[in-house]
Amino acid sequence: MKILENKFFQFLIIVLVIMIIAFLAASINEKSQANENQIITVSGTGEVYATPDVGLIDISVKTEGRDVATATNDNTEKMNAILTFIKSQGVEDKDIKTTGFNINPFYEWSDKTGRRTLTGYEINQTINVKIRDLSKAGAIISGATEKGANDVSNLSFIIDDDEKVKEDAKNLAIKDAQEKAKNLEKSLGIKMVKIMNFSENSYTPYVAYDQSYRLESSGMGGGVATPTIQTGENKITSTVTITYLFR
Repeated sequence: MKILENKFFQFLIIVLVIMIIAFLAASINEKSQANENQIITVSGTGEVYATPDVGLIDISVKTEGRDVATATNDNTEKMNAILTFIKSQGVEDKDIKTTGFNINPFYEWSDKTGRRTLTGYEINQTINVKIRDLSKAGAIISGATEKGANDVSNLSFIIDDDEKVKEDAKNLAIKDAQEKAKNLEKSLGIKMVKIMNFSENSYTPYVAYDQSYRLESSGMGGGVATPTIQTGENKITSTVTITYLFR
């Protein structure tokens, strides 16, 4: 009898423990669902305008010749003259990068033989130049073309060290999101009590100059006028998303 009483008592304890566990699980689940239902997300945008301090430009030399050696030597001679000029304008080696060197054969088709014949080669070399003194941008463009460049393009302007500008834009975006959250508190009669999640995205565009200088590899004639370069301003945009727990 005593043994049965002990077993019954143990059974009651087990049942009680199971009920407690089930109650706690239900409470936790209910609280979790309540928390999920008590979140709200707001977004904010911040914009900052800043004057670029660096220019980027592609300078190319395209030459043709009946054989590779002739075309390459001609191309190299012109590009070396361009590099010497650019460096004389205060551009350092670290700000000059070769971005392309191509050798393309030329062929002519003969209807008589039904074959194509190799007639020559085209050499195309491109360098990308970072201009830190923007007052010299126009002189570098005109000087490079005078030295033999026949494709000067993709001029764009950037802010070399844009971290501070991005930070300013982010702070404005956060302020915008916070103001929206305060307005929601008043409108909905709720209280933001905790930030559950935060994300931020910044965009810093290049400002492209829409003028390109493409000249024939021969017969340029005369000097090249120095263009007037205007950098304008860059708009740095930051967008933040903040998720709040409210009550």
